[in-house]
Amino acid sequence: MKGLVVVIAAALALGSEVWPHDAPAPPLAGFSFSPLISEYADRDPIQDLKQLLAATEPDLVRLPIYWESVGTNRGQLDFSSVDALLDVIGEHNQRSRHQTRVVLTLGARNFLFPELHEPAWAGLRQQPFLDEAQSGIDYRDYFETSITRYRDSPLLYAWQVENEPLDYVGNDFTGEDRISPAQLAWEVDAVHRLDPDHKAVLTTYNGLNTTVDMLQISMPQLLQPFGPNGHPSEILNSADALGLDLYIDGPNIPFRHLTSIELRTQWKQQAVAFWADRAKTAGKELWIAEMQAQPWHDSNTFTPADLVASAVDYRQERPQVVLMWGVETWLEDPVWLAAGTRALEILREG
Repeated sequence: MKGLVVVIAAALALGSEVWPHDAPAPPLAGFSFSPLISEYADRDPIQDLKQLLAATEPDLVRLPIYWESVGTNRGQLDFSSVDALLDVIGEHNQRSRHQTRVVLTLGARNFLFPELHEPAWAGLRQQPFLDEAQSGIDYRDYFETSITRYRDSPLLYAWQVENEPLDYVGNDFTGEDRISPAQLAWEVDAVHRLDPDHKAVLTTYNGLNTTVDMLQISMPQLLQPFGPNGHPSEILNSADALGLDLYIDGPNIPFRHLTSIELRTQWKQQAVAFWADRAKTAGKELWIAEMQAQPWHDSNTFTPADLVASAVDYRQERPQVVLMWGVETWLEDPVWLAAGTRALEILREG
């Protein structure tokens, strides 16, 4: 136990270093958008997306192709909900000099709680039943048809396959719902086979800081008592781009009450630098797939100023893409909308 305490103390100390360097070329910057969030708030997703596009002029928007939304009935697929959102972006591009493209996310695991978006008719929402459903003809038809339907769209920038597929997300709505390595390999291969012109990105989160990340690579046995630290090495080996989900404030953030948001932002900035270097060596890309851009539920500890400050920090690193998370809530508060717009401007400054 004493040795484990020393490891954590070293992690806290070494993670506070600052690695300054000249700002690199700007990333493509944008946000994730789920129509479900608008629907939960009794708003129109189409109008919400239009407002966000007009206010922020993003490079990219990440959109979900939820299996439960397009496959509401067994043996039938209806992509009208996805098409409607793509039409909004297409119409926006006709009026704007700044063109917006999309990252389409497909798979049973897709972004937004409870993470697993499987139709009710597909069976129990946990393994091994999930693996059986994903091996079936209905799921594979959904997956492959999604690719062939949108691969030639001029709006398409890249595919995201599943969401944090190797990470355990515990909740009251699903059981063990991690995607099996064999299934994940099939899905990435399907993207490469059916659409060789667009990259496949996979997402995860990293450890407390880069010290923990390095320990996870070299001595993972030391970290087992402290629970999961994401799977960035495995994801980097499996995809064209590693997408990191970076959150600096919330109930699940380690040592939240012992550290400041400023320090945790520095840790995440260093993580971006660390994994960007490893991705470059592997001939791949590093994305910030989810950059925290809203408070966690009713918490008021993450502020608009923190959003802008984190954009300043991440701008100093070398991700190819930055996608903000939580932008739907900006429509409820002009202060957050202004901060989010400014954060996007900072990320794209040359």
